[in-house]
Amino acid sequence: MVATRSALVGGEFVARAQAALPSLGDTDKRVIETILRDPEAVVRGSVTELAQRAGVAQSSAVRACQRIGYRGYQDVKLVITRDLAHQDQREQELAHDAGIDGRTPASDILDRVFRRSSRALVDAAQTVDPELLSLAIDRIAVASRVLVVGNGTSAAPAHDAAYRLSALGLVTIAPTDVMAQHLAARHLDKTCVCLVVSHTGATRESLFAAEAARAAGAFVVAITSYTNSPLTRVVDALLTAGGPEHGFRLEAMASRLAHLAIVDALFVGIAVRRPRASTKALDLMADITIEHSL
Repeated sequence: MVATRSALVGGEFVARAQAALPSLGDTDKRVIETILRDPEAVVRGSVTELAQRAGVAQSSAVRACQRIGYRGYQDVKLVITRDLAHQDQREQELAHDAGIDGRTPASDILDRVFRRSSRALVDAAQTVDPELLSLAIDRIAVASRVLVVGNGTSAAPAHDAAYRLSALGLVTIAPTDVMAQHLAARHLDKTCVCLVVSHTGATRESLFAAEAARAAGAFVVAITSYTNSPLTRVVDALLTAGGPEHGFRLEAMASRLAHLAIVDALFVGIAVRRPRASTKALDLMADITIEHSL
């Protein structure tokens, strides 16, 4: 989505809309895209006017707002008003699609990418369900074993998640081979947790492991960027966070930062749930770090 003067390029509404759009029906998608094209019209106008611009019934416009997590049109209007106010403070920032080319100085590229990345983290806080995050923390904290799965661009955050959980003293496995992932998932039981990191939620190998873990009775947690995908239909706790489109195929990169932030939140939440065990494990980790330092 290319930014214009009145377009939203970030904030709570964009974060929720981007996460939900791929799974919306045609009518709902038309309403949300109409809002994204002219958010200031939403602030100024009524739900009847929105419905007319989108070419749908008024009730359909209200339902579209509810489909992406709001109680109705008035909630959307309030959120967009706030998002536009925050955006005014960063008016100079340009979207990658229009603002970066082969002549852009490296310093400007660095500044814009960092600004985009920081916004992806802020927006992620709007799409992660706190109750599901708390549930995931509770289940991982008492799991007899945790299997962490991630492939492609999600392999790095999955590896980081496994490392951090191991640092807390949890029995954690993270096979890199896809067949090993599938096999490990089959060996789980109801005392175990399978944590799957997948930007799209449609990576076949990650889905195989999640389905096998679910069939084995394990509790399945997903960190992903979209609210509806093949993966989201088999998980027990869905943690959705992903950045808006940035051009140059950077969407997955921004989402990876958001996913790492969720991993950090899980790490902190689990650590405080089991303080004595975590303190002992982290002290041991500190000792090992010293041993490997020159």
